[in-house]
Amino acid sequence: MRMLDGERQVIADLKDEGQIVVERSYPTFTVTAVRHPTLGKLVLVEGKDGQGVVVATEE
Repeated sequence: MRMLDGERQVIADLKDEGQIVVERSYPTFTVTAVRHPTLGKLVLVEGKDGQGVVVATEE
């Protein structure tokens, strides 16, 4: 498992390029699970300010 800092544009691009499996919003952040064609399973955590974390999980 790898964790990377995710800027607003990176997170938006990953959502556009992949298939969103599930998305859940909370008062201070949003969590999105994505199946990306080349990166595999990703979990995107995005704060209300647009900054976030990209978690690449193992298959």
